[in-house]
Amino acid sequence: MDRLTARLESGAYSSGAGQDELLSALGKYEDLVEGIAAELELVQLNLQELKGAGRGRSATYTMLMGSKYMLEEMQKRVDEPAAETAGRLENLRRLLSDGGSDGIRDAEE
Repeated sequence: MDRLTARLESGAYSSGAGQDELLSALGKYEDLVEGIAAELELVQLNLQELKGAGRGRSATYTMLMGSKYMLEEMQKRVDEPAAETAGRLENLRRLLSDGGSDGIRDAEE
C-alpha cells in the first residue's frame, strides 16, 4: 500500500497528495469500517439463531465464532488510538529489521 500521509513527530499527519486522492482514500476507509460493523452484526445475529436452535456446537457455529473474533479484533484496531497504532507498527518494523532470530523467519527460510 502506498501511503498518502506521513506521521509527524508531533503525532499529527501531513500529506503531499491532492484533496481528491485523500477524499477517495477516506471514502474507502469509511466503507471498510462500515463493512466490518455490518458483517459483525450479521455474524452475531446468525450466532444467536444457531444457539437458539440448539446448534451451538455445530461446525457452522464454530466457524462463525472465528469470524466474530476476527471482526472484533479488526474493529478494535480501527478504534485504537493513533499513538498505540504507531507504537505497534514501529515495534513490528523493528522486529522485521532486526538481524536476530525470532523463530518465525527461521521456519520460512
